[in-house]
Amino acid sequence: MLRRRAVVRRVRLIGGAIVAIMTAIGLVLSVWLMILLGDAWYIGLLMIASLLLPLVSVIQSFRQQRWYAGADLPPYAMRMTPAALELGVEGAPAPVVLPWPAVIGFRRERRAGQPVLRVVLQRGVTATSPGVSGLDQPAARATLQPSKFVKNGGLYGVPSLDQPVEAIDQALRYFSNGNAAVVS
Repeated sequence: MLRRRAVVRRVRLIGGAIVAIMTAIGLVLSVWLMILLGDAWYIGLLMIASLLLPLVSVIQSFRQQRWYAGADLPPYAMRMTPAALELGVEGAPAPVVLPWPAVIGFRRERRAGQPVLRVVLQRGVTATSPGVSGLDQPAARATLQPSKFVKNGGLYGVPSLDQPVEAIDQALRYFSNGNAAVVS
């Protein structure tokens, strides 16, 4: 998790700086174009308006840098017991506890060229489901509940985990009595 945070922090810092420089150049050129065109000043104004989205993106990436610096890491990414799967979620004060009947397993995927495991829950599992705890936390809900807007929920980068995927699959099958597994 620390390695993943360091990589994300570095990439966002570099990407934010590049976008900020490009936006500044675009703003200067837009103002120059407004002055140059005179009567067609609205073209320069449209260019300035189009640069607002990258500017907002840069501001959000720098705000997230501050959040990363201030938010503690959970002590573990996932823990399996005979009763449940416990997931440590960034930004949540308590772990998410999911009993084995609520868990289908993990789906092995590739996101941005990196292997990840995505948590797959049974349909209808909510914070009020029997045995489920911690799913009502805003950070956990944003991470684990599927959304039509956010498709990256419940992702764990394989290189950031202590155990290989095969060992995680074996442990899932053992603790869930064969009901949960890692699927491709």
